Amino acid sequence: RHSQTRRLQRHRPGNTRMTRYASTTDLARLGISSAALQGVATATQEAALDACSAVADGYLRARGYVLPLTTWSDDLTRAVAVLAAFDLLVTRGYDPSAGTDDVLLKRVEMATSWLRDVAASRITPALTDSTTSVEEESQQTSYTTRPRRRWLR
Repeated sequence: RHSQTRRLQRHRPGNTRMTRYASTTDLARLGISSAALQGVATATQEAALDACSAVADGYLRARGYVLPLTTWSDDLTRAVAVLAAFDLLVTRGYDPSAGTDDVLLKRVEMATSWLRDVAASRITPALTDSTTSVEEESQQTSYTTRPRRRWLR
């Protein structure tokens, strides 16, 4: 199984806590074909990815992860890309009678189910949140004096 770890990507000006878990390249690789994205402005694709990353953040916060994440794997990237692909498809026009549109809806249901399972602790994705590690805490400076001083209060 291929699991590439991602690094923190901040995209929204004025909101440095916003993390986009998938790129426009990931959208075409994991969400929907690049042919289906032709004619959709890059800014529109990025807005969909930002919105769906925010949805994922809600599930991650419910699990107790401290945001922003600093690393994550392709399972989270895929979930966000699939959700964003569906959002873009709906704005273009969703046709439930079209076979490919139905497949995308099933993929959205699977991605949403995966996020629910993460929130409910049934799945533990490969990610690193912003929790201060023991190693980081041990690198903080502390001072002690010896012998004990007998200062008056």
